[in-house]
Amino acid sequence: MAAKAIQVELLKQILRLKQDGFSTSAIARSTGISRPTVIKYLSRLQETDPACTSTEQLAAAGYNHDSTPHKGQRYHQLREHFQYAEKELKRTGVTRQLLWIEYKELHPDGFGYSQYCYHFSEYLKNKEVVMHLEHRAAEKIMMDFAGKKLCYTNPDTGEIVACEVFVSVLPHSGLLFCYAVHSQTTADFITCINQMLLYYGGVPLTILCDNLKTAVTRPCR
Repeated sequence: MAAKAIQVELLKQILRLKQDGFSTSAIARSTGISRPTVIKYLSRLQETDPACTSTEQLAAAGYNHDSTPHKGQRYHQLREHFQYAEKELKRTGVTRQLLWIEYKELHPDGFGYSQYCYHFSEYLKNKEVVMHLEHRAAEKIMMDFAGKKLCYTNPDTGEIVACEVFVSVLPHSGLLFCYAVHSQTTADFITCINQMLLYYGGVPLTILCDNLKTAVTRPCR
């Protein structure tokens, strides 16, 4: 049976990255496929038409690519692990790196961290329902205190001190701001707001927060 054709959108992405000046290694990291495969398809694109951009030309260039190459016991073990990892990732303090370390302890010959993250993202992508939201520049800031406290060591006394971490983001650009304070009291909260606005260099139309006790006295239902 002939192998499936490579996804046309993936070929378009490879071509676009190459035209933007990315190296084959950078393209491989960005698309999640191997560097030799990137070289092979760039060569096919060149043979088909150096300036090919149409769907037909791109599909022809990827005629013999198997779009589902991840087979065998190692990949099946990874998929089984993802069922557990998906639940664990919802717990406070659990990260993908911790889950990968746990996976490698069970499967020393398993996937490396970058490939683990790529396949995990693909696994979650097929399960999650998402909605595209448009955010205009300078329209809003989203903010909240992190759920888990961090700690620092007092350089004078050696005492370990717990602190609250204030986090905000400009959703249009993704620019983050973090600030550590001793508590979530009104005084510390106002300090966080002032430092945040100084950092961003302006005031948005709206500042959004969750049901933050310091900022919300009674939620509107």
